[in-house]
Amino acid sequence: MAARDRRWIGYTLLVLATVAIAGIGISTFLLSRWSRLDLATAQEAERAFASARAQAGEGSAYVEIAPDGEVVVHRELEHADAAKLSTLYMLAWDPTHTRLLRVTFPFWFVRLKMSDTLNLGTLTTALAGDWAHLDLRVSEQDLARRGPGIVLDHRLDDGKRILLWTQ
Repeated sequence: MAARDRRWIGYTLLVLATVAIAGIGISTFLLSRWSRLDLATAQEAERAFASARAQAGEGSAYVEIAPDGEVVVHRELEHADAAKLSTLYMLAWDPTHTRLLRVTFPFWFVRLKMSDTLNLGTLTTALAGDWAHLDLRVSEQDLARRGPGIVLDHRLDDGKRILLWTQ
């Protein structure tokens, strides 16, 4: 192999490594700005969830995970016209480690990240262990047609809980 060919491979690897490091750095920076992890008692977590549900509008959840693990998307909550959403919020409680995670995603990021293969339906069905319905689709356009409100409010048997809502 000629020296020039080896240099080309080296330059290509350097560019790929630089892009990977930049991507990791940007992701870490954004997640650190958009999330907060706190220690919380069970009572503090319940108050946080009650406050978040009140902020979200106390309506029905758009996505429901039944006790048997089946995931249901309540399409009847969608409107003909899409709403302009600005934020997707997540609140998650882990009673084992007494941690309360708060994440605020700008909706432009949600649009960027929700593709046909990685979408909210896939994530919630995986969370529920509902492997039979793993191809369930909920796109950012579906969320916009649903409008502001609770997307998911789910509690596991071990006390873990997650709440997603849009505004």
